[in-house]
Amino acid sequence: MPGTKDILIDWLRDAHAMERASIDNLERQVSRLDEYPELKAKLEEQLTLSRDQEDRLDDALDAMGADKSLIKDAVTRFAGRAQAMMAGAADDEVVKQATTTLAYEEWEIANFRALATACQVGGEAEMATMFEEMAEEKEEIADWLADAIPDITRRYLMRQSGGAAA
Repeated sequence: MPGTKDILIDWLRDAHAMERASIDNLERQVSRLDEYPELKAKLEEQLTLSRDQEDRLDDALDAMGADKSLIKDAVTRFAGRAQAMMAGAADDEVVKQATTTLAYEEWEIANFRALATACQVGGEAEMATMFEEMAEEKEEIADWLADAIPDITRRYLMRQSGGAAA
């Protein structure tokens, strides 16, 4: 039966893969949001934050004496690409991307909170604090997206009814 440290390392690898997929998706989204400059700017901020969080996860894995899982990274990135391709193929891509990004951010928040708890139980207080901070950072973009989705939806619908590209 795996101990707390083994479980923590496994979850750190999952979080690394999750953050890597987030970076991939954000890079694709940002490249297609010229018609929505506020959303583009916010997602560019999130992209910078996600890269920083990936670095912190690398450091946490190093501190635990573990490597990231190339298999988990690859599988999670593939799943992220599939999600992005499905939303990207739709006429209402911007609305679908905003809603799926919000859902993904909420999933990351939950994972970081679980990691913080696992770190507390495993005696990794400093790492627990890092994960609480990472969850709070994700909450900022999640809150912004939750507030912005109605406006993004209205703008999309206005563009569609006016015949302009969304």
